[in-house]
Amino acid sequence: MKGEKMYSYVKYEKEVESEYRRALDQIKRPEEVIDVFGEYAFKLISMIYEGVPSDMKENIKLLTDKEKVEINGKLKEKLSEILEKSDLTAILNRMAQDAINRYKKLKNDDERTDLFRLGDNAKIH
Repeated sequence: MKGEKMYSYVKYEKEVESEYRRALDQIKRPEEVIDVFGEYAFKLISMIYEGVPSDMKENIKLLTDKEKVEINGKLKEKLSEILEKSDLTAILNRMAQDAINRYKKLKNDDERTDLFRLGDNAKIH
């Protein structure tokens, strides 16, 4: 890719970043993290590639177990050149990492709460 022009979409990232982080902070259940990530990742993509049909939102997957984002289907086809010649992949990976960190924290908190409940129930009987 030497000599090819690389496009930067950091300006769009900055436009959604604070709202995205606030939304992540307000989440109370781990499974909601995946939905919020998908919503804001699609919002970012829509700012970059106008006219992307909203039904393509489901082509964005946050894989919490593999700690990565996956774009597939028709959305991947539409974005293939943008993904190759820009920083969009890096931006989506940063967003995914924020979401994964929140997911892990909520998962960990849930496990501690369950453990506390088990311990608390044991004392009552």
